[in-house]
Amino acid sequence: MNSAEALQPVAIWFPYLVALASILLSSAAQIFLKLLMRSESISPSLFGKPLFYAGFIAYGVSAILWLKVLSKLPLAVAYPLVSLNFFFVAIGASLFLHERITWQTAVGLVFIFSGIVIISRN
Repeated sequence: MNSAEALQPVAIWFPYLVALASILLSSAAQIFLKLLMRSESISPSLFGKPLFYAGFIAYGVSAILWLKVLSKLPLAVAYPLVSLNFFFVAIGASLFLHERITWQTAVGLVFIFSGIVIISRN
């Protein structure tokens, strides 16, 4: 096997890894902003809070990575991957915000995850 053949599986999965990074950053942005807004109101004072910048920087980097994903994957495959945000935000909310995941939410997340697996197997 030559080096080009060895890299082929990496090339196939690379857009999915970039998508995952984008989705994780977007989910982190939601958690950062929720953490911020638990103790703040919408006011100019938000501009002095590190979580404000962390959230928007995470969104910005996520958007840049997403452009790479869009250049490599069909939109009908890429866009459903965004649904992973529901999964990661729910997990993050449970871990970092101590929010409860109900059985209904858990079942819904399983359906979302299953749908993404089915769509991505194209």
